[in-house]
Amino acid sequence: MKIYISSDMEGSTGIVSPEQVKFGQQGYAFGSRMQLHDTLAAVRAALSWGADSVTVNDSHDRMINLDPSMFPSGVSLISGTPKILGMVEGVTDHDAAIFMGYHAMAGTEKAVLDHTYHSKVVYGLKVNGIRLGETGLNALFCGALGVPVAMVSGDTAACLEASSLLGGTLVTCALKDGLGRNSALTKTPDETSDLISEAVKKALDAASSGRSPVLRMEAPFRAELSFHTTAQADAAGMVPGSERISGRTMVFSTEDIFEIRRWYSSSIDCASLAED
Repeated sequence: MKIYISSDMEGSTGIVSPEQVKFGQQGYAFGSRMQLHDTLAAVRAALSWGADSVTVNDSHDRMINLDPSMFPSGVSLISGTPKILGMVEGVTDHDAAIFMGYHAMAGTEKAVLDHTYHSKVVYGLKVNGIRLGETGLNALFCGALGVPVAMVSGDTAACLEASSLLGGTLVTCALKDGLGRNSALTKTPDETSDLISEAVKKALDAASSGRSPVLRMEAPFRAELSFHTTAQADAAGMVPGSERISGRTMVFSTEDIFEIRRWYSSSIDCASLAED
């Protein structure tokens, strides 16, 4: 089997603070080290299980957090940005996807570093009336390509969000319990390494027997993106295809699910430049 790993940072072992996930901040060295720790645990478990190949996509922020020299021979790393499919770039033709270090969507209670793509810009995202975070939208992209999501790791809130959307056959791996946005009851790296290894092998057992969930929606698609400020919505309105339905909310309609990726990415980029 060909296994794909999308590796984010906020949901990784021990991470609780914005300074741990931002390049240049004092805590970033710890954050990148924990992202690598969890990703390596998943890679090693997949190879030990018998995966034919493993592709890792660095999916956090600038997407240059993972050192390729730290991975075993034969593992492919997708690094850098921009990428057409962003956090799931390169997932095509894989047999199963694993989302590592994911976080809950914006507005989730007791969720470590909850946000949806950009914490200072995005208030919420819906597709066909369903609220989605990064887990849900990336799972939709995987599903459109016929790739099941076998496992999600992160804090307890991220795992609950994933399970509620993808169903009971999804394997989740909670690495910490959120007490608030910037606090959590955490586990040691040794503990989480064991948890990840066990979860990955369980997930690949399910995927190999066709039991992992594939998330799909029927076209047409209507995406709804709400911003924190009207100034941000003003700026996002410059993106072709956008329709404003309220002071802070834009919508976009399409027959192609992947056009939503281009639209919201461009909208967020424009909105992030707005002056309040």
